[in-house]
Amino acid sequence: MNLKKSVFSSLLGLSLLAVTACGSDSAAPADGTDTPSSGGTASVKVGLVCGGMTPLLTQIAINDGSFEKENLKVEKTCFNSGADAVQALVGGSIDINLGSYEHVLRQQKNGLGVKAYGEIYNGVGYSLVVKKDAPYQSIADVKDQVLAVTKVGSLSDTGLRAGLEGEGLNPETDAQIINGGSGATMLAAIESGKAAGGMVSEPTISQMLASGDYRVLYDPPFEYAGIVVMAKTDWVEQNQEAMKSFLKVNKEVFDRAKEDPQSVVEPMKNEFEQLSDDVLLTAIENQLAKIPADLKVTKEAADMVAGTQIELGAISEEIPFEETVDLTLLP
Repeated sequence: MNLKKSVFSSLLGLSLLAVTACGSDSAAPADGTDTPSSGGTASVKVGLVCGGMTPLLTQIAINDGSFEKENLKVEKTCFNSGADAVQALVGGSIDINLGSYEHVLRQQKNGLGVKAYGEIYNGVGYSLVVKKDAPYQSIADVKDQVLAVTKVGSLSDTGLRAGLEGEGLNPETDAQIINGGSGATMLAAIESGKAAGGMVSEPTISQMLASGDYRVLYDPPFEYAGIVVMAKTDWVEQNQEAMKSFLKVNKEVFDRAKEDPQSVVEPMKNEFEQLSDDVLLTAIENQLAKIPADLKVTKEAADMVAGTQIELGAISEEIPFEETVDLTLLP
């Protein structure tokens, strides 16, 4: 089997693994959250979109037992989309959701008390990948080309459109943006020439680059509150110690992983067992570079999200930062 076929097979495995994880974990029971007590163990239900690495810190903490050491039992529930996860948060079947800040804004617009209490990824989480021998030297060169995103209207789409607009291109008229899916389907779109490039996330980026056949043309450089720790305000009021512990563990994991990325490869093998250690380490290092050291949501990152949501018509005006973000529970 040649290297390109090996990459395709591995990416297919990643896609199937994500589907399997979502199918199995989504069936988790929705019993009530335990109230933290002195010396006791609190139980917290956490929702996330599985299959990627943007919730890296929480993934590591679940897999290496860091939460248990803090007397915090974390039950992970996988979802197919951020919208599904937010619906579960609002409905009460999960307590904490790891997702884009846009969902906080949308729920605030709907009059619901949902806030961001920390940030574990600052960025859109996708980069534009092209074939290594493609003639493009910058994103400005893809004018009039077909470009693939995971799904039109998704975070990958937002990142691509912002990049095009930054070069003075109109995403509606200067490029054709299509749905490319993720993993093996995105690779097929790029490899077949159906798309000149595609928006890809980790660890797929590192895996494709390791083959020697692809390169990153554009990595969105701007701040963007891509993955925040969100929860309903009434739940947090009743479970402040649990939220503090959750944030504390994520911060400790970041500090440890930043100092020694190799030390967290083994826990992440639970998520991506088909990847080589070298590829996984590269992907982890790339993710760590986009995590704020203090886990704080910045106003710049929040404003960038708000701007895209206003442009999309999801919200009609900016919502004050202090009404959507509470950083007082961070360590």
